Amino acid sequence: MDRNLDGKVQYQLRHKYYHTTAVVGDVLYCWGGNQEGLDKSHDSPTKRECTSVIDAFNLLSGAWSSQPTSGTPPLGIIGVSCTPISNNIYYFGGWCGHDGCFHNSLNCLDTCTLQWKELQPTGDNSVTKRAYGGMIAIGTGSGSEGEPQQLLVIGGQGTATQHHPQFKYDYGAAITNEQSIYNLFSGQWIVPFVSGQCFPPAEEFIIQKISYNKGIMHGGLVNDGSYCSTDSIYLFQLSHNTINWECLKPGSVPNDGLWPDARNRHASTIINGVSTSPTLVMIGGVDSDEQLVNECWLLETKQYSWIKIPLPDPVTGRFHHTVSSFVVNPNHVFLIIVGGVLVDIGHNVFGAPLNDSDITIVVDLIFNDGQWSVGPVLDSHNIPLFYEQILKERRKELIGMNECMTDKEKELQVINESLRHDLQVSRINNQSLQEALLALESEKSVLETQLLETKTLLTKQKRDQEDSPHSDNAKKLKTDESVEEKQTMTDG
Repeated sequence: MDRNLDGKVQYQLRHKYYHTTAVVGDVLYCWGGNQEGLDKSHDSPTKRECTSVIDAFNLLSGAWSSQPTSGTPPLGIIGVSCTPISNNIYYFGGWCGHDGCFHNSLNCLDTCTLQWKELQPTGDNSVTKRAYGGMIAIGTGSGSEGEPQQLLVIGGQGTATQHHPQFKYDYGAAITNEQSIYNLFSGQWIVPFVSGQCFPPAEEFIIQKISYNKGIMHGGLVNDGSYCSTDSIYLFQLSHNTINWECLKPGSVPNDGLWPDARNRHASTIINGVSTSPTLVMIGGVDSDEQLVNECWLLETKQYSWIKIPLPDPVTGRFHHTVSSFVVNPNHVFLIIVGGVLVDIGHNVFGAPLNDSDITIVVDLIFNDGQWSVGPVLDSHNIPLFYEQILKERRKELIGMNECMTDKEKELQVINESLRHDLQVSRINNQSLQEALLALESEKSVLETQLLETKTLLTKQKRDQEDSPHSDNAKKLKTDESVEEKQTMTDG
C-alpha cells in the first residue's frame, strides 16, 4: 500500500508476471499471472479468490484499484492470451499452475458489468490446449472495416488434442504453430488453411494487429531444427479462412542496418492514429542465453523500418511483463509497463523481483514533426500534474487559435461591411431607378389622359359643327349640285 496526496492509503498492484493487460477506454485492466501466494491447484476457493478479482489502473489519475468480478473466471491463469473488443476483453487458454494442465477455454469479461462469460469450455476439441502464445481480434477480410468479427489464436506451448496436417507440433515441449479462429457470431472454432512462409512452432513471441485483417509477429522461442530465439518478423493476412504468411529477416527490407537481435519473452504494444502508420513498440525480453535485453524498439509498419529509443533500465530491464499504450493526444502517448521479473531461476520460482516503485511505470512517448522522442517517466503522483500541463499547453494553443481567428474575423468583417455598403448602394440606385420609372409612368399617364381629353373635345366640336344651321345649307347646296350633275349626264 502507498499513500496519496491526501494521506489516504492507496492500493498498489502486487508483483506478478505472465499476466495480461488490456486497455478499455481510459482504464488498463490487469488479470492473472504468476504471483506470490497463488494457489496453483487445479481449482480451489483460494484460487477463485485470486481469479475473481481484476486490477484496474486509471490512466487519468494514475491510481490502481482492485475490482471484484462475478461469474466464473478462467482456470488457466498463467500465460493467458487476451485481446479487447469494444468493452469486452477475451481470454484464451493458459496454464493452470500445476503439472501439464493447459486449457483451451475461451472466456469474455464485460468491463461495464465486470461479469465473466464462458464462450467455450476446456475440452478435447480441434484446438490445442496451450499457453504462452498470442491472440488478436481480426476481421474476415471479406467485408467492410469495422468491429472485428473473429479471434485469431496463434502458437504457444501445451498439449495437442488433434493434429492438423497444415501445422507442426514439437512433441518434446509440445510447442506448435497451430492457428485457430473463433467466429464470434457463430460461436464456433475454425481450423484455417495456411499459405506462404508460415512461422515454425513458437512460444514467447509478440503479436499485434496492424490493420483490419493483418497482423505482425516478432521474435520468440522457435523450434526450427533447434530450440532458440529468433529475430524474424512474420506478417500475416486473413482472407476467407486462409492465412497467408510472409517472413522478413535482416536485409530483406531497407532499414539503415538497424535490426533488433533475437529475443523472447519481450512485450509489445501497437500505437494507432499518431504516426502515418501503426507503430509497434517492443520492450525488454531475454536473448537465447537468458540475458536481459535492455532495449526499446519502434517499428514503423509501412516501410518496416526500426528505430531504437533510449529508456531507463528499470523500464526495459525485465521480461514476462506487459506493455500497453494510451494515446493522450496527437503528440503524447503513454506507455504503461506492468510487472515482470529480472532473473529467471527456473521452475516458475521468483527470481529477482522488481522494486515496488518499478512494478508500474508510465513513460510519455512524444511524437513531433514526424519524429519520436522520450518524455518523462511518470508515477501515480505526477500523472495528474502531467495532464494539467497538457491542458495548459492546449489552452495556449486554443488562445493562439482564437487570436488567429479574431484577425480573420476582422478581415471577414471588413469584407462583410464592404459587401453591405455595395449592397446598400445597389439598393439605393435600384430605388432611384424605380422612382424614375414611376415618374415616367406618371407623366405617361398624364399625357395619355390629356390626349384622350383632346380627342374627345375635337370629336365633340365636330359633332357640334355638323348639327349647326350653317351645316344644313351646306348639305343642301351639295345635294343640289349632285342633282344637276346627274341631269346633265342624262341629257347628254
